[in-house]
Amino acid sequence: MKFEAVLETRKSKKGTVYDCLVIKLSDNVEKLVFLTTAELELLKLQKPNLK
Repeated sequence: MKFEAVLETRKSKKGTVYDCLVIKLSDNVEKLVFLTTAELELLKLQKPNLK
């Protein structure tokens, strides 16, 4: 299986900003995956244009 996934910066209801991986399972369903700091840094090493 292949899924579309995007790294996004979002804001919680309390106003906290966080990064998460958003996996699109269907047109109406998304799965949020919360990454550790180390996992985020590994992604940034792969794609230097990420913040």
